[in-house]
Amino acid sequence: MSHLRSITLMTTTLLSVVITVIVLCAGILLFSIIGDDGGWAQYDAARAVKAAIYRDPHGKLVVDANSQRAAKVTPTLSEFKRDFSGFWYIVSDGTSVVQYGPTPEHLVAGIADRRDKGLSSAYEARGDSMRLVRSSSTDQTEAGEILIEVGGAAYSGIQVAVSMVRDPPFIASSVLVLLIATVLAAVVILPILIARPVRRVAAAAEMIDGSGEGIRLPEQSAPLELIPMVSAFNRALERIDAAVAEQRRFLSNAAHELRTPLARARTRLEDIGDETLKAALVADLQSLSSTVTMLLQLARLSSSPVESKEVDLVAVTKRVAADHGPAALSSGIEIEFSGPEEPVRTKGSDQAISIALSNIIRNALQYSRQCQRVLVEVDPTATVRVIDHGQGIKPEDRTRVLEPFVRRRQDGEGTGLGLAIVAQVMALHNGGVTIESTPGGGTTVVLKFSLSISAS
Repeated sequence: MSHLRSITLMTTTLLSVVITVIVLCAGILLFSIIGDDGGWAQYDAARAVKAAIYRDPHGKLVVDANSQRAAKVTPTLSEFKRDFSGFWYIVSDGTSVVQYGPTPEHLVAGIADRRDKGLSSAYEARGDSMRLVRSSSTDQTEAGEILIEVGGAAYSGIQVAVSMVRDPPFIASSVLVLLIATVLAAVVILPILIARPVRRVAAAAEMIDGSGEGIRLPEQSAPLELIPMVSAFNRALERIDAAVAEQRRFLSNAAHELRTPLARARTRLEDIGDETLKAALVADLQSLSSTVTMLLQLARLSSSPVESKEVDLVAVTKRVAADHGPAALSSGIEIEFSGPEEPVRTKGSDQAISIALSNIIRNALQYSRQCQRVLVEVDPTATVRVIDHGQGIKPEDRTRVLEPFVRRRQDGEGTGLGLAIVAQVMALHNGGVTIESTPGGGTTVVLKFSLSISAS
C-alpha cells in the first residue's frame, strides 16, 4: 500500500515549526538582553495580588500571600515579596485599604475616596530610559471589584525569559499566531517555489502519448532536486524511442519486401489447371496480401506524424463510400451516403482518415448479407457513422476488436488489423472510436473528430 506524501505539506509544516521556534527564541533572547522597564514584572505582580485577595468570615478585605488562592497563579505573591525589596501594593474596595511594603503615602491617603479607578501607569526617567514606578487597575476578584496598585518591581533579563516560559497562555497564543501566519504565507509561496515547477514537469509528461518521438521533459525549468529524475526519465524515453523505431522499420521493411513475392506468386497461380485448388490458393494469397497492406498502413501511421491541415469530412467520406460502390454491387449490398450540403471541417490527414473509413466500410460490406444496406453518414458535429445490419459484435468484444490481430470471428477471415488501424488513426487525430449496436441488429461504428475552430 502506497503512502501519499505531499512535499508542500511537509515543507510547510517544517517551515512553520522552524520559524516559530526561531522567532520565540529570538524574542526570549531579546527580552533577556533588554530586560524589563517594570511593566512585565508589575503585570505579573498585579495578577499575584489579585489571586491573593479574599474576604474573611466577617467580610474584611484580606490579602494573604501564603493562601491557597495565591498559589493558583505563578509567580506567587510571596515570590515578589522575597525577590524585590522595594515591592509594594495597595488594595482597596472603596471603603477599606490593605497595603504592603514602602507604599507612597500620598497614594494611601486618598485611595479609599478615589472615584477614578481605571487603568493607569506612572513612569520616571532614569538616565536615558523610562522606568515604570507604579501601575493601577480595577479588577473583578472573589472579594468584588477591587482597585489594585503595585510598584517597586522590575525583572532582570533572565527573569523576563523565565516569566515568558512560565506563562502558558502567552506561549500558546504566540505559537498559534506564528504558526497561522507561517502556514498562510507558505500556502501562497510554496506552491510557487515547489508545487508549480513539479506540476510543470508533470504537464510535460502528460504530453508524451507515444504518437511522436523526440518529446522530452524540460530539464532547464525543472527544480534542481528533480533534475536527476527528469534526466533518467528522458534517457528511458530515448531507449524506448530507439526500440520502437527499430520495430517500425522492421515492420515496414518486412511488409514491403513481402509484396513482390506475393505479386509473383499471384502470377504463377494463373498456370495452375485445377480450378478448385487455384481458387483456394488465390483466396489465401488475397488474405495474405490484405494483411501485408494493413501492416504497411500501420507502419506508415506509426512512423510519421499525422498531417495538420483542414479536411472536409463530407467530401472525404463521400469519396471513400463511392470507391466501395463496385464491391458493394458485386456482393448484392446497397451502400448509401448521407451528409450535410456544407463542408464539415476537422484538422488532420486526408489520407489517414480515408484509410480508417475504408477499413470500416470494408468490414461492413464483408459482414453484411445480400439485399442489406450499409449507411455511411456525416453530421455537422464532425461525427461519422458507418451502419450495417450484419451479424453485429458482442458487447464484451467491442473493446478487444480495436486491438491488433483480434478478429470479429475466428473463422480465418479478415486480418484483425482493420479496426486497430482505425483506433490508431483516431488517436492521432485526438478523436474517439466507439462501437454500438444497430437497432434491429448489426453494428454501428462511430468516429468522433474535433470540429475545426475556423468551421465552428
